[in-house]
Amino acid sequence: MKTRLTQTVAGLFAVIALALASCEKDEVKATIKPDSTPTLTASANTVVLKPGNSKATAITFNWTPISSFTWSKVDHPYNPTVTYSIQIDKQSNNFAAPVSIDAGAGPTTALTVDALNSSLTNLGITPGTATPLETRLQASYAANSPVFSPVLPLTATSYKACVPPNSDVWSIIGPAGIDWNTDVQLTYDCDLKAYTLTRAFNAGEFKFRRNSDWTLNYGAAAGSSTLVKDGSNIVITRAGTYTLTLDLNKLTYSLK
Repeated sequence: MKTRLTQTVAGLFAVIALALASCEKDEVKATIKPDSTPTLTASANTVVLKPGNSKATAITFNWTPISSFTWSKVDHPYNPTVTYSIQIDKQSNNFAAPVSIDAGAGPTTALTVDALNSSLTNLGITPGTATPLETRLQASYAANSPVFSPVLPLTATSYKACVPPNSDVWSIIGPAGIDWNTDVQLTYDCDLKAYTLTRAFNAGEFKFRRNSDWTLNYGAAAGSSTLVKDGSNIVITRAGTYTLTLDLNKLTYSLK
């Protein structure tokens, strides 16, 4: 009896295995193919990044998405969700270890100086050195291999990114920058150990203040570059592009 039961179970498993094998042979795999290749253009092919204007736009990429897809062996085709990213790698590295930046919904992706510099830092390029790079747009969809735009050359000079000695944010406020209601943030420079800002200034007055608050603010001592807590407004007599430096260790400023 036991032998007959064993044979019956074995026979049942054999039938199931044969059926599964038959299903695998009869399985039809659907395929999907994009009808177009994404393209990529850039507003510049050379960028020099400086910490004093970290919030400014460093480069703008314009790109075209995949327009549609062609399906085969499927009854109900659809357009899958596509995600786009901009890849940057060192020249001649064949994108073996690129940094990827989310391109968003497009078709325009603007990168700030700070964002691009962070990406280049992660890429490991030498700060202060013009480095030949390559960029491309990656389009990823479903579980398929991504497709890429043609490669664009880019030469970039990054700066040494660093963290200020504490979490305080220093800015200027006043009509020399924008007005008495709007702060313009300074960037900490590790090499100078000071805060800097390079931009177009108006003729007018300004003061330094911490964390967009008047609790700690600095103005100028009369006739000098020395800073004094709650001191007098600093005056720019002629509009123009200046580099402003705030040295909190020495409590001085310079405007060049």
